Amino acid sequence: MSLWQQDFAVFSLHPELKYFDSAATCLMPKVVADAMHYYQCFEHANSHKGLYPLSANATKTVEKSREKVADFIGASIGASNAQEIIFTASTTQAINQVAQGYVKQQINALAIKDRVANVIVSEAEHHANLLPWQILSQETGVELRIAPITLSGTVDLKALSLLLDKNSVLVAINHVSNVLGTVNPIAEICQLAHKKSVPVLVDGAQAVGHIKVEVEKLSCDFYVFSAHKMYGPTGIGILFAKQVYLEQMQPLIVGGGIVTKTSFTEHYLLPAPLRFEAGSHNVAAIVGLSTAIDYLTAIPLAKRQNYLQQLSSYLIKEMSHLSFIKPLLAFEQLTTASIFSFVVDGVHSHDVASCLADDNIAVRAGHHCAQPLHRKLTIATSIRVSLGLYNSHADIDKLIISLRKVQQLLTIT
Repeated sequence: MSLWQQDFAVFSLHPELKYFDSAATCLMPKVVADAMHYYQCFEHANSHKGLYPLSANATKTVEKSREKVADFIGASIGASNAQEIIFTASTTQAINQVAQGYVKQQINALAIKDRVANVIVSEAEHHANLLPWQILSQETGVELRIAPITLSGTVDLKALSLLLDKNSVLVAINHVSNVLGTVNPIAEICQLAHKKSVPVLVDGAQAVGHIKVEVEKLSCDFYVFSAHKMYGPTGIGILFAKQVYLEQMQPLIVGGGIVTKTSFTEHYLLPAPLRFEAGSHNVAAIVGLSTAIDYLTAIPLAKRQNYLQQLSSYLIKEMSHLSFIKPLLAFEQLTTASIFSFVVDGVHSHDVASCLADDNIAVRAGHHCAQPLHRKLTIATSIRVSLGLYNSHADIDKLIISLRKVQQLLTIT
C-alpha cells in the first residue's frame, strides 16, 4: 500500500479500486473534504460583500488563500505578489480570459497597422489550450502557428524560434503534456520568446501537483492550473499573470463585485485581481484548494517526487515486458513521468478500458482532449495510465495481470 493511500477516504468504501486517472482528476484527501465541509457548515458566507463577521471571515479566507497560492507557485516576492493571482472556475476559463481579455486587444492593435498577428502553440496541446486560439483566429484572422514536437515529445526549440517574429503576440504551451507526460523546457521557451518581446502562457494543469513550479524563475508571463489536478476540488482554477498584463487586460466576465462606480451608461473597474472575479467567489472550493496546498507542502517535495519516479520507473519496466503494448513514445524516450499512454495491438482503447474497469482498474481511454496530437502519432485513441500518491507497486502488478487477460480475451487472431 502507498504511504498516503490511507489519506483518501474513497478506498475505505472501494478497497479494491486501482485508480490510474489522476491526470483527469486527482482523488481528494479526506482532510480537504473535511475543510470544505467545515467551512460550508460553520463559516459559509458571501466574501467581499458584507460587513458582518461571517462575511469578513470569508473575505479573509479568500485573500489568505490567494497569498498561499502565490507562495506555492513562486510568484514574485513583495506585497503585490498575491495580486497577480486570479481565481477562476478552471484552467480552461483562465486561458479564455487571457485570449479574450488580453491577446484579442493585441491582435486588433496590429490589425490597425495592417499587420496580421500570430499565436504559437505546440502539437501536443490539450484542447483547452487550442480551441480558444482557434476561436480568436475565426474572429480576428490571427494566424495560428503550430510548433512541432521532437521524438522525445517536447517542443522543438529550434522550430519554435523560427516561428517567432515581430507579429507574434503570444506563445501558449503546456508545462507537462497530458498525453505524453513529457516536461517542456519552459524557462528556455520563455527566453526565446522574450528575445522577440513575446509573452508566454503556460498551461500548468499537469505540473503543479507533481513538480516544483516557480513562475518567477521560469519567467513566464501567464501560468494557469486547476485545483482538482492537485488533490483539490473541481470548480476552482488559477490564473497567474504579471502585473503589467493585468493592467492591460479586460475581464472576460463582468457583473457584481468588480466596480468602484457604475451608472446606466458607464462603469469603473476595481484594480486586479477583483476586477477579474465577477459574482460570488466559490469560497468552499478556494478553501479546498488552500487545504490541498497544505496537504502537498506537508509532504517534502523530494519525497513525493522520488516516490512517483520510482513508481513510474516500475510501471515503464513492467509495461516494456508486454509485447502487445505499444507506447505513444518509444520506451527508450520515456523518463519517469507519471503519465504513460499506449495502445494494445488489435484491441480498441475503449474495450481495454471497459475490461479493466471490470477489474476495478480506472484508466482513461480516448484522445484525452488532444486529437491533433493523436493524429500526428497516426492513431485515433490511446489508453492513459496516470499516477497519484495513492498508487502502489501492487496496483501496477494488478494492472499488468489484467492487461494480459484483456489481450488474451480480445485480441483477434
